[in-house]
Amino acid sequence: MTEDKAINIENQTLKQQVTNFQSDAYWIIRVLKHFKQERRFFCEVISYNYGKSEFDSSQEKLTKKLNQLQSVSFKNIDTLGLLSTLLSKGKYSNRRNIRRQAVQKTQDFHSIKEDVKISTLNYQINRSFYFPIKDLAFKNGFVSFEQKFQEYQDSIKFIVENDAILEQYDAVKNYFENVLNTKKVRVTVKVDIENHQVVSSFAQSEEIERIDEELIEEVKLRFVKSTIKNSSRAEQENNLFTTEEYFETFSNGDLELKALYEDHEELIEDLLKISNTKHYDHLRYLSSKHTHELMKLRFINKPFSFVFLIEGDNRYHFIWETLNTKEATYVWSTEKSVGVIQDYLGKINEIIKTVRADGKLKYISKTEDGFRRVFHNYNKSIDGFSEWKEDLKKVLT
Repeated sequence: MTEDKAINIENQTLKQQVTNFQSDAYWIIRVLKHFKQERRFFCEVISYNYGKSEFDSSQEKLTKKLNQLQSVSFKNIDTLGLLSTLLSKGKYSNRRNIRRQAVQKTQDFHSIKEDVKISTLNYQINRSFYFPIKDLAFKNGFVSFEQKFQEYQDSIKFIVENDAILEQYDAVKNYFENVLNTKKVRVTVKVDIENHQVVSSFAQSEEIERIDEELIEEVKLRFVKSTIKNSSRAEQENNLFTTEEYFETFSNGDLELKALYEDHEELIEDLLKISNTKHYDHLRYLSSKHTHELMKLRFINKPFSFVFLIEGDNRYHFIWETLNTKEATYVWSTEKSVGVIQDYLGKINEIIKTVRADGKLKYISKTEDGFRRVFHNYNKSIDGFSEWKEDLKKVLT
């Protein structure tokens, strides 16, 4: 290996069948991987040679490091090349003679071939690298990815476990990039390979380990913020959206709402967190009273607001409440019949169009049966919410 260092053949898996090489034989090798902790090179043989060998200047500069090596393993070893360096130079210098001798010695060197094969195929890959978040596959309890290495012919699949991760988060990986403040995660992997087969693999990543309930909540909030921002700029003929329709229409790309939220109450809680809403308590109260089994919560993008359905003793009540604007609460009461719900939603959609086009004063000035308004008191010196709630109860009864 150097003028001062030779790797004893006993340290290699050629074992005792190979006792020595010819004195003028040498191999030129290319180092594929340096395993510092094991003090081992993983190499491939470029050529099998005879004659005087001289160490070039670049190798001489590495003498200190090379002298620290304990072993060398090989990607593959050509049997004829091996035999040619074990046999005598003069008698077997012709390649045809070498091949003939190799055939004659097949049985003698069969165990050598097998040992070489084992030595070159049993090895370990240890690597750290960066992997794009967009190419990770989010599953229930882990993320997975595939990576290819020079030492192995196929891509190797890795898993990084994390109980907080769910499969539906795969649809919002770009928001994880935003919250983690990186487009790539650093992963460290370890792979054991025996006889061309991966027998074990392990991977870990500090960024993936950071994903917990708190970070996922931040992902949800950023997603909702982005969707609201998109909806405020959009012009839509339809004014009323179910929760699913709203996020499918205004989020960037296809996404099922269940990827982030199990019910509308959880969503409203997050909406209230990200907004300096004037109607925080009012919306929480209406959400708790909403008859979700009869009607899905409806969203309006301009102004950002909600339509709830509250079931009274004798009538159904449709309630329009905004998130931030200083609007009164609009209440439409109708007969208590499941059949009228869808028709009345269509009517409310048209009313909202009118309010947008002509202004609220024109609509309010009309006399319409079943329509009432409940006003908010924004005076900080009084309990405006309690006052509003009592007025609403009077309307609903």
